[in-house]
Amino acid sequence: AGKQIDIKVAAELKKVVFDSGKGRFNKAWMQGFFPSSARGLKFGVVQTAGGPCGVLASVQACLLRHLLYEQRVADVGSVTKEEFHTALAHALTDIFWQAGEERSATVAVVRGKRGVGMDDEAAMRSLEFRADGVTESLTLYQASSYEDTLGAVLASINEFSAPDGPGVPMALYSTVLSRGIERVRGDMEALEGCTAKLMGAHDYCSQEMVNLMLVGRAVPNVFDGVKDLDGLILTGIHKQAAVGLLSLFEHYGSIEVGARLKEPKKPIWVVCSESHFSVLFCTDEPGIARMSEAGGAVDLWYYDELAKQDAPIRLSVTWDRTAAPLAIQDFDKDMTPPLEHCIRTRWPAAQVNWNGTDPIL
Repeated sequence: AGKQIDIKVAAELKKVVFDSGKGRFNKAWMQGFFPSSARGLKFGVVQTAGGPCGVLASVQACLLRHLLYEQRVADVGSVTKEEFHTALAHALTDIFWQAGEERSATVAVVRGKRGVGMDDEAAMRSLEFRADGVTESLTLYQASSYEDTLGAVLASINEFSAPDGPGVPMALYSTVLSRGIERVRGDMEALEGCTAKLMGAHDYCSQEMVNLMLVGRAVPNVFDGVKDLDGLILTGIHKQAAVGLLSLFEHYGSIEVGARLKEPKKPIWVVCSESHFSVLFCTDEPGIARMSEAGGAVDLWYYDELAKQDAPIRLSVTWDRTAAPLAIQDFDKDMTPPLEHCIRTRWPAAQVNWNGTDPIL
């Protein structure tokens, strides 16, 4: 059975996300995980406003992994609502269970607003906690097996998927609580004098938040393993990810994405480009393995949950292992679609054919 969150825990939860007990999710975050109604895009989670794209894209990538490589759905573009919800439940369960190091998980659900008594009010005052209708209203379900976690998620699938409900905050809070608030704080490793928080500037997702969703640790870096810079220890990605990440920042030379994210277990990537996260995936696993090994051609599919896409975007990628990397143009004059730059961080100098779709600039 679930139990109501303690106000003290609620205050700590807000601190690690917003750096203050007074922080709250803005309106853009108040949505659940619901499917696109567009033909050929029934697998797609829809984003209604800018902000929570990192959480939505991470869940989308895990949902696709389930549809393509667990349920082995022949045509992901036309899945039923039931299949979407089943895959969503598995995606969320995978994320929470991984964050709990595959030992335990916490599923945090809002079932109506909390009645705030005098004790609660006193606690909120002393902790400088401002009620927001979500954090203090969480019911927490503890699970000690994957099956129990999945059961708790399935029992709350309506809450997670309600279009205008707090499904996205619930998923983030569940992941943080599954990892443990103190561990998340430790993962973020703020430099002296700075406080680390999961929520990025302008209420966008930070890289720490996306890493927490993708590999279960809220580390700030995307390179493999640990780096020692004259005694300053920087922590990156500790294991090969189930679904990966490609970033435009790597094209610009400002970060290095390691092989653990760039070469995930399944050919599905969250794409970070122009302060937005979307998803690139391949349905031909043997084909992409062949291309990555010896060169060749493969189709990748691109989905942007915020773009009001009305059809799937198919990109035909051809890669010659021996081709010299393309010279970097003047960034200000460069008219190459950013998505192509992201693809070339994985396959340098790859040729990308948009198959009649207008390239996204």
